[in-house]
Amino acid sequence: MGVVSDVMAISLPKRELRNLRLRLTSALLLAPPVFFAVFFGDPWFKAIVVAAALAMSWEWSRICCGAKFDICGWVLTLAIIGALSAMFLGMPGLAVFLMAFGAISLFVVSRGKGRQKPINMLLGMGLIAGFALTSPWVRDYPAWGRELMIWLLFLVWLTDIGGYFFGRAVGGRKLAPKISPNKTWSGFFGGLFLASCWSGYWLTSSINLSLVLALIAGVGISALAQLGDLSVSAVKRRYGVKDASGLIPGHGGMLDRLDGMLLTAPTLAVVLFVVDRGWI
Repeated sequence: MGVVSDVMAISLPKRELRNLRLRLTSALLLAPPVFFAVFFGDPWFKAIVVAAALAMSWEWSRICCGAKFDICGWVLTLAIIGALSAMFLGMPGLAVFLMAFGAISLFVVSRGKGRQKPINMLLGMGLIAGFALTSPWVRDYPAWGRELMIWLLFLVWLTDIGGYFFGRAVGGRKLAPKISPNKTWSGFFGGLFLASCWSGYWLTSSINLSLVLALIAGVGISALAQLGDLSVSAVKRRYGVKDASGLIPGHGGMLDRLDGMLLTAPTLAVVLFVVDRGWI
């Protein structure tokens, strides 16, 4: 109760309080359509994933190209949309080919173009495509797809909340001061704590997973969510960018809102694939 009361007693400056209210308002407006899509699945969920992929491709190319959307941005966007279209049509082999061709093309056109390095553009392609291609597969996973996607979304969300409030309440040593100066180790473990509590409750009650496995899954995915956050922050800091864009008031851009999903959705898909094949 001590930590909780400390968190509730945080006195925020007026500017931060206004920003927090704006963030909450944006979240309340965005949450209903997202959870509608998650609950009802196709075609709504795929539509939201495509929209998010388009927005993140636009943001990533602008981050790396001095706030310009040039030929690199078009190659990045078209490769991801082409691969998504192939996957939705049931042609995973074509999707892999289009991603490989797109990666080679992106490497070629990005050399010496703007301020970006080819490796940064390829990193963006990998992160965005990984999220966009695996999220619908997880949502459509037989029997548990909807439950697992709800689990993942709330887990990433609670990781952010725990990181913010525990970080402010406890403070202490910085997690990665050269990448994200505001993040602390207390916030990192606070995110793990809230995520593991949610994971323990949801996975045991919705898919009858054992409590131990549910807690391990919560901690592991929460850590990956924070790693995805730091990865995007590192690229933004490399180019002197604070927010990916201004698409979502109070949150920044789509990348700022979904950075925790960039590594977690592909990882969950890989785990499900391995379990499905009986390899573990």
